[in-house]
Amino acid sequence: MSSQFWSAEEYDRQAQRHYEAGDYDGALEILRKGEALYPAAPELKVSTGYTQLAREEYAWARQAFAGALALEPDHEDALAGIGESLLKLGERARAFHSFERILDLGFGRDLDLMLSAGRALFREGLYEHAERFFRRAVEADARSVEAAADLAYTLHRRDDLKEARFWLKRAVALDPDNYDARSLLGNLLYEAGERDRALAELEVIPLEYLWDPLSVWRLVELMRAQRTTSEDGRELEPYFDRLDELFVEPAPEDRLLMELQMERGGEAIEAEAARDQLDLFGGEDEDGGSLAGRTAGVAGDASWAGIVRAMCESSADPHRTLEEFMRETARRVRDLTGIHLPDDDPEAFIKASARAGVLHIDR
Repeated sequence: MSSQFWSAEEYDRQAQRHYEAGDYDGALEILRKGEALYPAAPELKVSTGYTQLAREEYAWARQAFAGALALEPDHEDALAGIGESLLKLGERARAFHSFERILDLGFGRDLDLMLSAGRALFREGLYEHAERFFRRAVEADARSVEAAADLAYTLHRRDDLKEARFWLKRAVALDPDNYDARSLLGNLLYEAGERDRALAELEVIPLEYLWDPLSVWRLVELMRAQRTTSEDGRELEPYFDRLDELFVEPAPEDRLLMELQMERGGEAIEAEAARDQLDLFGGEDEDGGSLAGRTAGVAGDASWAGIVRAMCESSADPHRTLEEFMRETARRVRDLTGIHLPDDDPEAFIKASARAGVLHIDR
């Protein structure tokens, strides 16, 4: 059918197909044609807003959602979208107001809206606010795997590990193939000392769905400690191959944390396993040190922010902000060692890491 005969709904549907395929330019082209013909259709403006959010064009997204709200002030999807845009632009108070308006309108049991608001808040590190919306999501649909898993991830970030395990178990019970939730559950059980249960969770995950190197190594460790393996350990080779795939270029913070964990001597890690682990993560440098700056290729006189930025760019997720990188690394150090690192200042972050023995600074 020629596009000249399309309704506003058809333009929206066609744009959605491009959006789902990751063709945001194509989606926007169709939406702009639709808006030119149907300027009073709020759905087209909402879809334009979400497409521009995906393109990280946050100011334009806010404008699109504002246009939809000018046509229909209580449009729930536009309220959710403008709330996310405002968060990205640093306007938290106005974002919170938009999300609260959704609740005031009676959409607190709309699963998709609660997940959308919760995820927008989670991505900005606003875990307490995100938890509130994810709890509404699980109330809206007790059988939603996404709601249970998202609530668990949020509780984990808030250090409520007991309840995080509860909701991870719930997510896995609802969908045994939710391997991300199962992997985190296995790691939390491991860290709680429940090694048998940790092994039971981790070993059922197909190798190609194990994306976290720490999970793979812990699985190897648990299999060595609690399973009978051959003298040459040949049955473990697929796991080491997977680690090689994941560690094409080791992330500095992963290497440092794993070396620290070995030095402190985990309860179930044998000396031979520890030596293998050191080899696996690159061992020590030529001078016997483990300077994050040198590992990341940073000169000794670089700024503190530059050192942290280089560490982040050498990590598995180089597109994080400095704040996200420091926050996540500090959390992982705390989980592994109980040591609290400042996560809001690069200089304090690096110096506290050195004092804690997590890295060494060469002068």
